[in-house]
Amino acid sequence: MYSQTRPYRERLDELREILIKHGSLGLLLIDASELAQVEHDYGSKAFENVLSTLTELVVEMGGAEIRTSDLVTISDRGGNAFLVFLSPKRNERETRTKVSDFEAAARRVEEHLNGKLLRLKSPYVRGRPRVTVGFSLVFFNPLVMPERLVARLVEEAWECVRIQKMQLEFQNRCRLQEILLQEQITSRFQPVVDIQRGGILGYEALSRGPAGTAHQAPIAMFEVAAQCDLVFELDRHCRRKALQSAREMPSNTKLFINVLPSSLYDPDFQGQNLIGILEDLGLHPERIVLEISERYAIENYALYLESIENLTSMGFSIAVDDVGAGYSGLERLTQIKPRYLKFDMQLVRGIDGSEVRREMARALKTFADKMGSTIIAEGIEREAELRTCIDLGLDYGQGYLLGRPSEGFVVPELPELGVRAAK
Repeated sequence: MYSQTRPYRERLDELREILIKHGSLGLLLIDASELAQVEHDYGSKAFENVLSTLTELVVEMGGAEIRTSDLVTISDRGGNAFLVFLSPKRNERETRTKVSDFEAAARRVEEHLNGKLLRLKSPYVRGRPRVTVGFSLVFFNPLVMPERLVARLVEEAWECVRIQKMQLEFQNRCRLQEILLQEQITSRFQPVVDIQRGGILGYEALSRGPAGTAHQAPIAMFEVAAQCDLVFELDRHCRRKALQSAREMPSNTKLFINVLPSSLYDPDFQGQNLIGILEDLGLHPERIVLEISERYAIENYALYLESIENLTSMGFSIAVDDVGAGYSGLERLTQIKPRYLKFDMQLVRGIDGSEVRREMARALKTFADKMGSTIIAEGIEREAELRTCIDLGLDYGQGYLLGRPSEGFVVPELPELGVRAAK
């Protein structure tokens, strides 16, 4: 369907006629440039498939968010935008008689499409895909060629999109700064369970933004932080909040804390400064497990390894997250020498019904044993998954079946599989 949508320059005769006959022409520009990452990651064919899906969503709006008589075209900027030229009003009772009507139409279309995209199930789309809808209006001027007026209309709509993105970024930055200033981030703790012998190894600290807001989920918070260049500040705040909240943690358990690569260079996260912070909280390095993930770019790997070695020499343990997700290379794992390897939930999910996943888990278990590391299987949600992990000889597990994140340090009761959490 996308390939059948014509570029707006092929409809110039129709646009010229509307402009001359009715004296003005309105435009909604749907910017889908954020989806261009699909082409970079998976190629042009995958990108065209995603754009075809978006085209269907745009066309489906006819008769609802837009009129059936509105002219839907595509941009000539690499096909990253849809241009909806608004048909003239048919009678005096219709809207679009004020500039605010065009703005309201743009917001309505933007909310509709982003709501649809949020529920889009596509293997190519990651994160929270979003379109921005700009608007513009041009009047007929007999002294200027209609084609130039239409070109001005399109350029002004792109400028509207640019301004809206800047405004959204500024608003998000201010909101995130407010969250940090008012310390509205809280910590939740999910148990890491010994699935072979019973008992609790420790708790992973999971950060949450203000409840009931778009920033409640940590993924959403860090996406905004990345856009606003506040990732280091947010990560630092989450780490401090997790440590402060761990005062009441049972004495025989460990605290798992997610840290970004940049955290390892934080002066407060090194040497005596860090030891002093822990002592004030009644914690010791031996009880802290630092979870690192290679999903994030590491510019100086040698310096990164040096920082990890310094932390392990102080007594901290290292866990590598997302193992089995296609990020961490085995050679790098041997350089890091982690105490724990955390199997990615995509490897654990449905492991009972997948011979391939089970064989991958066996191979990684053998590798971990030779390296002196211990496996933690993440994302266990079903009893069959738990039993399979136990049968594979995996030592620890984590997931909703074993305990959901909670404000306190809850000792869960495990399913009746011959294993029970210690009381």
